[in-house]
Amino acid sequence: MEPIKKIILTIFLMGFLACQSQEKNKPSASSPEMGKSSVTAQKRLASTVEPNRKFTYPERELDYLMHIWEGEYDNVEQLDFDKIQLKEGEVAPHERVHASVRQFQNSNFGVGAVYVEEYRKDDPTNIARKCVYQLFPDDNEKAIRVKVFHFKDKKAVLAAGKSFDGIASLTAESEALVEGCEMILRRNGNGFLAKTIDKSCNKSADGKQNIDYQFSITEESFGFQEIIYQSGKRMADNKQVSAYHMEKARCFTCMLDFPNDTNGRPTVTKHYIDIYDQGGSFEFEYPDGRQMHFGMRNTWSFGMHRETFVIYIVDKATQKTLIYSWGNPGADRIGFNPGWIRAQCDLKTDRNVKMQQELRPGS
Repeated sequence: MEPIKKIILTIFLMGFLACQSQEKNKPSASSPEMGKSSVTAQKRLASTVEPNRKFTYPERELDYLMHIWEGEYDNVEQLDFDKIQLKEGEVAPHERVHASVRQFQNSNFGVGAVYVEEYRKDDPTNIARKCVYQLFPDDNEKAIRVKVFHFKDKKAVLAAGKSFDGIASLTAESEALVEGCEMILRRNGNGFLAKTIDKSCNKSADGKQNIDYQFSITEESFGFQEIIYQSGKRMADNKQVSAYHMEKARCFTCMLDFPNDTNGRPTVTKHYIDIYDQGGSFEFEYPDGRQMHFGMRNTWSFGMHRETFVIYIVDKATQKTLIYSWGNPGADRIGFNPGWIRAQCDLKTDRNVKMQQELRPGS
């Protein structure tokens, strides 16, 4: 073999072995940090179907559902419309709800399973729902069958940034779980709708009413509703709980800079934060002692008849909006700099986080 060919072959083999070593040393997946879905690639149903066999219709639907469902969801926009439409003496029909959905990377539950964690009133410790949905393609029903497993404890995992290691070892028979009411999930327009199969399964606290829990999914939204039945009959609309509608949220990483006169730089970064574009917020103190609120929204603009991506700062004492900036709802960056404060927000990616960190004073 000619010397030049030997050199090329040697370099190729060294590169291949180095790549193999890096693959073996990759860290195992744990609870993802804010704004990230998972450290590992998501499993797809296609990887579990035997070769040379076509997907059935329910299998195709399940594969698509598992592709779109994961994410963060919030109903802050729904609350705004509630305020506008609320009549004098009426009680607001909805609470603030934030839901986190992750594909459940656990062979004990199979590929078609998701973990759902939901908290209320903008309080991550106020967990209202914490469960695993185990999904199966049902060829007879031409739909997806859903087994529900509720966690007995209501302690936050995703909202608290905790590891999934404790959950990963669970099985459907685990004492930490209690099986709920089975559901059937079908295509509904451009999304999916799941309904409780046995309407008498879920009982109210006093046992006098039955509750048909339903949830809906599209690429950009996640919602749920409880349909109440009394003595087997659906109660009147004014006795029902209004449906909840949550929009999918994106995570941004932001830096807040204040004026600086000490080291020659015009500003100094005081806060690095992660924030969601569906009602995310951050409280901070300005150098003069004022308490302020920094917020981010994808909100409806009545004047422009379209959704608008907005960041803003409110003086908490006066509730006056001091400054705001707007842009396209699909924008991956936004900011403002009126002179007394500077805000820079970028869609959270490893590259953007690194870029912001490199802007630190003295770096």
